[in-house]
Amino acid sequence: ATKAGTGHFFFAGTDGATSLKAEIIGRVPVLKDASSYREARRLLMEELGGAGTLRAELIRFGFVDDATNMLTTGNAPFNIFAKIAAGIVKQPNMEAEQALLGEYADEFQVASNRPENDEHWDSEDPEWVGKASMSRRHRFLTVKDLHFQWFNALGFGLVDEEWGGVGKVAALQKIEKMKLAALKYTRGMKGWSDRVGLFFHVFGHNSVNSLHLHVLDMKELGPTFWKFEYKNCPIDAVIKVLSEELDHHSGHSGNLKLLTEVASQAAAAANEAQRLMEEAREKKKHLAGDQDVVHLNVGGELVTISKETLLLAPQGTVLHDLFVDTWDSGGGRLDAEGRVFLNFPPRAFKYIADHLRLIQLTPPSILVQPPRVPFESRAEFLEVSWLLGLHRLVDGPQWGCGADRDLGPRPRPPWPCCARRRPPPLKTTPSKPAAKPTQSSSAPAPAPAAGAGAGIGSGGAK
Repeated sequence: ATKAGTGHFFFAGTDGATSLKAEIIGRVPVLKDASSYREARRLLMEELGGAGTLRAELIRFGFVDDATNMLTTGNAPFNIFAKIAAGIVKQPNMEAEQALLGEYADEFQVASNRPENDEHWDSEDPEWVGKASMSRRHRFLTVKDLHFQWFNALGFGLVDEEWGGVGKVAALQKIEKMKLAALKYTRGMKGWSDRVGLFFHVFGHNSVNSLHLHVLDMKELGPTFWKFEYKNCPIDAVIKVLSEELDHHSGHSGNLKLLTEVASQAAAAANEAQRLMEEAREKKKHLAGDQDVVHLNVGGELVTISKETLLLAPQGTVLHDLFVDTWDSGGGRLDAEGRVFLNFPPRAFKYIADHLRLIQLTPPSILVQPPRVPFESRAEFLEVSWLLGLHRLVDGPQWGCGADRDLGPRPRPPWPCCARRRPPPLKTTPSKPAAKPTQSSSAPAPAPAAGAGAGIGSGGAK
């Protein structure tokens, strides 16, 4: 790369990369801990031209003014966090949140996501995964100083004095102060737990070319967090690496004891951040592995059932596919206790669960009759059965799947006279089907639910 500002910028990287950003993505595809952050900085300084190449690329794309070394705040390119930090864009209803920063309010700025992104924080719709907020409570913290040395964690402390760089000691102090500001905010903000995650997206993996620290409540993480897990680099990993770099330079030997202490604290904090992520991952996989009994949150009510029972739902149905995908990937929407959350009416779902239990327990030579659902609940039951793809399973008798043993005479409660004619079982038709009850002429069969057989529409389950 030629010197910044000459107008002849050129970058030739590996595998056809034509920018520093693409090169870092290619060379460090996962950047989420101290080791990968350390490697990205080594590549920049030892192989990719240092802060000068970084500056040149930002100038080339219009993010930095060559004369002032400040981030640009115009509309082309539109750099949202730079505009917020400069006060050009004022987000509504954020004054009270900004005040929570206290003594840090003059140096840092709290920002929020778009309301619709916050609203869809737990959506699994591909339209929102990667765009929605990463947790139920997600804020950003940016710096008000728009000098390009603060535009991203990759360049902290690496910018030369001739361009206004402050050096690694001041950079480390700034980032430690940023961490304190974020934690002060979360302690004062109502509703936040004490499980706070602070993450940077390092250049190459960032989406906006102005600094923004992701401030997350780790108690309730959404699908977007796991999509971006590969690039969520904890602030403590950044502090750890900066401390190591300072310790390595003999020019700071007089502060060796202090730097060693800072590095030790940063390493401990980075380990704690990693522990929080691992704990969240295990919580997310609450239903994975060899667990036979699972606990579901169905519309706010607890349903405890075996994995084997749920998977009696025929292959290809929504219920079966939902839980096969959930256990295979550790995915699914979770509640605050780590249980898979199903947004279905609990009363209807429990009738279906009980029917699956009876099928599992009944010997294979015996037919299990359809669930008897009270009249006031039947419409809801039929709709939920259809939405889960189980309308045929619950609409006719089914052979049992339990152990083949002699249980003696079986009680058979009479069906009401208005019972409608039902289809044969899904597996095989019995050789001697029981006589069908006479259908009442005064009670016509109910019409199928609107859209029955067409599957769940575009706004349905994922």
